[in-house]
Amino acid sequence: MSSKSGDKKNLILRTAMQLFAVKGASATSMQEIAESCGMSKGSLYLQFKSKEELESSVFDYCFELLQDHLLQVERQLELSPREKLCNQFEVLLNLVVELREFLMMQIKDWITNGDPNRKHDYIMKHNAQLLRFSREKLISVYSSDISPYIADILMLAHGMITSYAHLLFNPQISIETSRLAHHLVDVIDVVAARFLQDCPKPLISEETLSGLGQEQPCNVQPKRHPLQVLKELKTLSESLIVDPLEKKQAIESLEILEDEIIALRPRQVIINGMLGNLSAFSSLEDYLLELRVLLQPYLNTH
Repeated sequence: MSSKSGDKKNLILRTAMQLFAVKGASATSMQEIAESCGMSKGSLYLQFKSKEELESSVFDYCFELLQDHLLQVERQLELSPREKLCNQFEVLLNLVVELREFLMMQIKDWITNGDPNRKHDYIMKHNAQLLRFSREKLISVYSSDISPYIADILMLAHGMITSYAHLLFNPQISIETSRLAHHLVDVIDVVAARFLQDCPKPLISEETLSGLGQEQPCNVQPKRHPLQVLKELKTLSESLIVDPLEKKQAIESLEILEDEIIALRPRQVIINGMLGNLSAFSSLEDYLLELRVLLQPYLNTH
């Protein structure tokens, strides 16, 4: 790839990220991206054959940013392996902050408009490479004796990083990424020391963790997010329910369900109540079957 062509591709990727951060990928057209880049739509398609290819390339670009930053830390020979691990977690969290608006909009876009598999495909694409890198890092810090417990530690770290990301997504919460990174490594230190001392049986094997990132054929229709179904049901209510009062009641019940399932602690009594309200509308009966199945996890919590 020539330098000029590479610069043009990077311009398109950065511009697409900015537009996706504002409107989401689904609501952003290739024409808008081309105009924002100061080029024709035809020129854009010379670089990316489809919008799907462009979206995939945007996530590749984000991963390459992360990879470059991680390698920069790795090249700092004056740092100990543990110091490098702390700094690399901080790099990851800083990138979350830098891309916060883009990531938040994509999550919202995937839930309300997109293919439920899209997020999984983009993230899993680089899973094997990240797994290898993470394995080498943990061994460098805790020795090869930690190998049987790498999957357990990475699952713990993944959960904590996801929780930290939610904190960083909230502009009202101010907390230094360096503190989060050092706290995470402190927790891993404690867990690793316990594993190395007591040698318990690992909960999750490394093979199992590796398998989560491999593409597997699936003949089962993937489940959708409840918010997607609720959105469709509101549209259907507008067209299928004739009586204005009943239509208003159905849509209000659906909107209450939307608010409830995105709440921090969804209330089972509210969910059951709204499902009961909706069951009164015979025209929606067939469409409510999927919703009831998808809402079961919210009703089985204790």
